[in-house]
Amino acid sequence: MLRSRLIPFCTCLATLSLLTSCSGNSGGSSGGAQAGGNAAGGATTSSGGSSLIGGASAGGSKATGGTSTAAGGSTSAGGAPSAGGATSGGGAKTTGGTTSGGGTSSAGGAASAGGTSSAGGTTSGGGGTPSAGGTTSAGGAPSAGGTTTATTDCLGQTLAKVGDSTSTSKKYLNLGDIRLLDNRWGSDALGCSGTQMKVSVNSDKTFGYDFNRPTCGGSKGKPDYPEIEFGVAPFGANSSDLTSPACSSTSLLPIQLKSLTSATLNIDNFVSTFSKPGYYDTNFEFWISRENPLTSSSPGVYAEIIAFLGWDGVRMASGGWPCDKSGSVTAGGVGFNLCHQKDGWGSGWRFFNFNVNNGPVSTFSGKVDIKALLDWVMKTYSGFTTDMWLTRIEVGTEVDDNTAGTAKFNNLTFEINGTSKSVELAQ
Repeated sequence: MLRSRLIPFCTCLATLSLLTSCSGNSGGSSGGAQAGGNAAGGATTSSGGSSLIGGASAGGSKATGGTSTAAGGSTSAGGAPSAGGATSGGGAKTTGGTTSGGGTSSAGGAASAGGTSSAGGTTSGGGGTPSAGGTTSAGGAPSAGGTTTATTDCLGQTLAKVGDSTSTSKKYLNLGDIRLLDNRWGSDALGCSGTQMKVSVNSDKTFGYDFNRPTCGGSKGKPDYPEIEFGVAPFGANSSDLTSPACSSTSLLPIQLKSLTSATLNIDNFVSTFSKPGYYDTNFEFWISRENPLTSSSPGVYAEIIAFLGWDGVRMASGGWPCDKSGSVTAGGVGFNLCHQKDGWGSGWRFFNFNVNNGPVSTFSGKVDIKALLDWVMKTYSGFTTDMWLTRIEVGTEVDDNTAGTAKFNNLTFEINGTSKSVELAQ
């Protein structure tokens, strides 16, 4: 989300700035605010923001107290593996759960059917056996064919559980590879203490946020942006625009475009309800930088690409920008039309605003092909290179003055190169 729009909304980037493995910018859309205005109906961005408008041998079992004999295998809690196998405490081998050379199983931890582990993986505290490139959650075993996210994130924050919430600006809930951010960057920038906002995990395991922003001023250039963040802001760890941690929420992002084969966003029932529909938009967006923001202090934000799903009735008609561009793209069965494009947005990046076909909508479910949108932009507009980086994908609501309401999600799934990450909650 852009921090400062001329007339329209800005998207906000998301919270905190910490660890050297992350980065974000509050001057961009998506959680952050964008420096430089934008017109009504368009989206702005700032770090984290989005523009407005994540055994026993041969199948047998060994009694407790036995010793291991197989090559390379090791046992926990008295179990013994045969060649390459591992047993869980007391040690019966679970169907199909074997380890390759050097793998060990933790007490009580067994691989579930089909979930084999191979050397080279790592486990989080108390976890089961490592799998190639994969991790198991504390105390657990890898699920069939997949991996689970560690129970703490890059800042040491544990997974959120049902009933958790925060109403503190720039704080977030850990949803696995995904952050749920209380991002009120616009109100903070304006010193507007009357804004109320809370992000929470509900009793039915839905999650979302509620908001109530009074008259704060800012000429519709400093909205707030409660949001979901996947990845890291494109601005660099030392940027004053950060509104979210400087470490990535997921190991899947950032990724260099030359290595990106697929990227999708699956939204399960994004429902928005406005008790006071002042000036707002609901959206998803993603960011492109010239360099990796986890390793470069000045990664160079190159582009913000945002798609509006919902917006208030007058947002596109007055007080903001008109749709002055043309072009359409189908991205995963969902159609979008290019509405607005501008170079030199915010602190100098390029801005692309799409609108969903037949919008605005108050409820959205569907799988969006992020890479198809990106490929269309790169083909239509020169200047992009495959040496650039996809840093972050966000979903949220830009909220400006005299606007109140709620938003809820059943689930969100982000997929990069065939690996998917959905919302996780502590038990």
